[in-house]
Amino acid sequence: MNALLRFSERTRRLLEVTAVASGWLLLIMATVTVFDVIARKTGLPVPLTKLQELEWHFHAVIFSLWMGYGYTINAHPRVDSFTEGLAYRRRVWIEFWGCILLALPYMALTAYNSVDFVASSYALGEQSDSTVGLPYRWILKGIYAAGLWMIVLGILSVLIRVIAILFGGKSSEEAGLDIGGVSLEA
Repeated sequence: MNALLRFSERTRRLLEVTAVASGWLLLIMATVTVFDVIARKTGLPVPLTKLQELEWHFHAVIFSLWMGYGYTINAHPRVDSFTEGLAYRRRVWIEFWGCILLALPYMALTAYNSVDFVASSYALGEQSDSTVGLPYRWILKGIYAAGLWMIVLGILSVLIRVIAILFGGKSSEEAGLDIGGVSLEA
């Protein structure tokens, strides 16, 4: 069980490093957005369509690279208002069944199909619908697909911790599982 918990923690750390590193993209995205606004207001002769597309590309990349880590720190949608009055062990059981029956099957299937999504985009040489838009749409789709796989890793990391509590006799502190709120501390 300890080996599984070490794997879970290494996975969570990898997702955390990826998420924090991608946070620097917020500065680039903000710069692009500010430049786009200034260019629009002043009439600068720049490709505004490319700037707008670049903005939403950055949004998608940042979101994609944070999704897996977000799951490991409980920053994902859940029904905490429903479960907050329940005993901790009961909330762990709900997390277990939610992972097994809902989250993991759905995300694994979605992530698996995302590979074809990216491959077909690459094979078609997909680009923006706009004639002056950005090329290489498959890169953005590839990052989004990687984000889906990171969610699968995040779910597995949480599921291992849940299993350690339910079936391995570990405490929530030993397993490193905090259910019921967002924890931003390392």
